[in-house]
Amino acid sequence: MKNRLLILICAAAIPFSGYAATTEAGLAAKAERAAQVLDEVTKISDNTIPLSLLERAVCIAVLPDVIRGGFVFGARIGQGVVSCRVANGWSQPSYVRIVGGNWGLQIGIASIDMVLVFVNQNALERLSVNNFTLGGDATIAVGPIGREAKANTDYQLKSEVYSYSRSRGLFGGLTIEGASLSIDHDSNAKMYDNKSTPRSLLTTDGSYAPSSLRTYVRSLDANAP
Repeated sequence: MKNRLLILICAAAIPFSGYAATTEAGLAAKAERAAQVLDEVTKISDNTIPLSLLERAVCIAVLPDVIRGGFVFGARIGQGVVSCRVANGWSQPSYVRIVGGNWGLQIGIASIDMVLVFVNQNALERLSVNNFTLGGDATIAVGPIGREAKANTDYQLKSEVYSYSRSRGLFGGLTIEGASLSIDHDSNAKMYDNKSTPRSLLTTDGSYAPSSLRTYVRSLDANAP
């Protein structure tokens, strides 16, 4: 019991400021970094997200530089952006945060880039609430790999979300069950205005987003048309 308490204290000691942008310039850079991650992982020749999965994606979230810690307990803490499909492409990005733990034997702290592909039509509803648990409120599975993978694999409507990670140049499916994904209201208010709700952002064409956030929208248009 004492060891478990010590683990939780160590995980809680990871500073939020170390991975989350708080200034307007920092938030713009975070969205641009998310676009860069998406561009890079979709350009991997074979071991990448299947085209058929990207084509059926309802929403896509990218969280760059997520901290994955390991004191036997693996804490995950990160910030990124999510957009959903609209009539003519992709919506304005909404900022999100992920916090969660996965009990396992992980040693050290590593920074990973995380991609979440939402394929269920209820994705907008999920992303319009304050927070939900991946693997609890929303079913999640390790994302399939292979550019030409066919639609008759697991992601044929069996899970709501498919997860991927990239670390040290290696890209693959990621297990993040139990993590909490939440709307970053403070960041949305800073980049848009205090009246913007997650639903309004995720149902409005990305061309209306601030110019500093359109790089992410353009990356989605190019990689998941």
